[in-house]
Amino acid sequence: MVDQNLPPLAPFNNGSSQVSEAFSQKKEEGGSDFSSLANLISDLDRRLRTLEERYSNLRKKIQLSDQSVIENERTFLKEIRGVNEEVLELKRTMNDFSEKILAFGAEMQGTAKKQDVKVIEKYLLFWSPQNFVTRNELREYLRANKVRLIHPRADDEDPGSTA
Repeated sequence: MVDQNLPPLAPFNNGSSQVSEAFSQKKEEGGSDFSSLANLISDLDRRLRTLEERYSNLRKKIQLSDQSVIENERTFLKEIRGVNEEVLELKRTMNDFSEKILAFGAEMQGTAKKQDVKVIEKYLLFWSPQNFVTRNELREYLRANKVRLIHPRADDEDPGSTA
């Protein structure tokens, strides 16, 4: 991950060449050795602090990114669970619907077909049941014409007559 806000790192010298140069200069110059060595240590300390600060900043950014990823993962998992529950509910609904359609189809097989209804309609038109005589109408007709049945049934007998 490259951060545009950070300054570029200074070229890395392990410092041993500068330290050895400082010691060699010490032998040659005498008194200024200590100040050059102090400057060198001060420079190394400054560079070390800069690197530590950069490292700390990077660690904080990575930690923040990790927390964000974890939070997003939790959110996505909740959404996925919700979608899965909805899918299961839709499957249940589809199964119920399918069972009802199958039951309806089985029930429809037991009903009369259009052709059967037309045949019955033709018979009814042929017979004209609206012109049939009811039992009561027949009894009244027979009484009015004074016709007696030879073998009347028990339910056809007149309650007031003794046959």
